[in-house]
Amino acid sequence: VEYRGNANNSNFNALQISAQRYFRRGLSLAVNYMWSHSIDDGSIGGGGADFPQFLTCRACERASSDQDVRHAFTADSVYELPYGRSKSHLSEPGLGRALLGGWQLSSIGSARTGLPVNVTVDRSSSDLIDGYATSQRPNVVPGVSLTPSGGPSPGGWINPAVFAIPAKGTWGNAGRNLARASRLWQMDLSLSRNIELGETARLQFRAEAFNIFNRAQYGAPLADISAPSNFGRITSLANNGPTGSGTPRQVQFALRLAF
Repeated sequence: VEYRGNANNSNFNALQISAQRYFRRGLSLAVNYMWSHSIDDGSIGGGGADFPQFLTCRACERASSDQDVRHAFTADSVYELPYGRSKSHLSEPGLGRALLGGWQLSSIGSARTGLPVNVTVDRSSSDLIDGYATSQRPNVVPGVSLTPSGGPSPGGWINPAVFAIPAKGTWGNAGRNLARASRLWQMDLSLSRNIELGETARLQFRAEAFNIFNRAQYGAPLADISAPSNFGRITSLANNGPTGSGTPRQVQFALRLAF
């Protein structure tokens, strides 16, 4: 009999720091930083939840949440060129104002630490006292680093020598979500121009580039020690969708008429 309910425990603590500065000559800057720790004994997602390793010990599942991001940083800036109507230069109609007026350059930089990764092992029901073989975790070998000797890489993000299969009739002592995926960072740029069309209409052109340096944004590594040939390998991107952060470099253009 499977039972699901809103019975999990969680807490979230954070330190948030923000700074903003607006300059007189069309430049504005903003910086945000958050240190946080999200802890629970079963993260909810996709309409379901994490299954416990040991059904009668929910406290044994207490660990960093699936969505725990320990450090997050963003910085953004906006610069309006000082040319055009009501600006300090080329405010009168003319060729210079027509070419240089209304331009704006924006940028957003973001970085965060990696999300937790839960290391698991496939086990037979006959190996366990209660016969419940879902979401089983391995044993941890003392004194062995989680990081491979040559450093983490997409081909080997977690050191497999850290883990061992538990003895029959016992549960693994590895904590839930004890590993971490790759950290992410990217820079986005935007160049736009507002063109006044009379007194009541305005045309805006935008050119936007996301992840402009085309940094590889890796997803979580495979973490089932029962598949040793794939364990620790990263085979996916952080974001496989067409939009949002964590994608390969994207460039888009837009034209917007406001009236």
